[in-house]
Amino acid sequence: MTKSETGSRNSGRKAILSLCAALLIVAVILAAFGQIRRYAMSAIASSSAHPLKRIVMVNTPAYLSRAILDSLAREAVEYTIFNHHHPRYAAEIRDPLNGHILHLLAEHYVRHPEVGFNAWIRQIVFVRRSMLPHEQIIEIAAQYRHPAAFVKIKNKYYLISRAGVRLPGVYSAAQHTQLRWLFTLTGYSGQVSKSGHPFKSKAIHAGLALARLLRNRPYASQIHDIDISGVGKPSQQHPQIILITRWHTMVYWGQPPGVRSFFEVPTDRKLEYLQAIYQQYHRIDAGHTFVDIRGDQVLVPTNAAASQPVYAPATPVYPN
Repeated sequence: MTKSETGSRNSGRKAILSLCAALLIVAVILAAFGQIRRYAMSAIASSSAHPLKRIVMVNTPAYLSRAILDSLAREAVEYTIFNHHHPRYAAEIRDPLNGHILHLLAEHYVRHPEVGFNAWIRQIVFVRRSMLPHEQIIEIAAQYRHPAAFVKIKNKYYLISRAGVRLPGVYSAAQHTQLRWLFTLTGYSGQVSKSGHPFKSKAIHAGLALARLLRNRPYASQIHDIDISGVGKPSQQHPQIILITRWHTMVYWGQPPGVRSFFEVPTDRKLEYLQAIYQQYHRIDAGHTFVDIRGDQVLVPTNAAASQPVYAPATPVYPN
């Protein structure tokens, strides 16, 4: 075989290989387009077979009303289906194969706590689609903030969480009366925080710390208000914190829980005092206009200028 014949044969082989490669590339492209078309048709079919019917809040706590939960669900509808700034969200939330919009919805609740009732939500657990035979439902599960106390500011009442975050709403005196199982912090004269944002007042956090200590005590129902007006203003004559009872009498608590002072007994001793007074008199005020539990003896007023002790522990209480 001559050199010219060998070269011609090699050129023919290269042409055949090039043609095969080109045909393979075309086949791959056609297969890819077919896959994309099938995916698109599947999405359209799924969306048609499972139209979005409801957005619901699941695993909700008993203390939240149906009106609040409905409002939280409506917030999801407003953010996705009726969002004028992002009109594409309406199609994305209906698309059963789109998970990105669910992530955006979860972020919306926690990034905009001041909107509507969003501040009740502390953290989103999941946002998922529940596919039923002929419909799909968006389910939203969250961890919610617990109401811990009211703060009274200029004759208006605001709910705060255990962490001092202001919860949605402004409550009237009548509404406040219906929720008397919560302590009320009074004597605060600062600014009102926005819904979903924490109060930064040391006085409010001191009141919350005391509320946590007292809420499960057998005498808790006898306490209506926690006056925090003296917090941060130490004085031997005027208590920093005063408990106001349902009889409008007072218990001089003193410094915030956990703070130690030479002039006052520790927090644990004060709690022992209250328990002992309650067991003996069935009232934490011992039937007097005030009870002072700050010192080594529990003092109550007398007709004279001085106070008299009504209870004293058997052993010295301070210093430890």
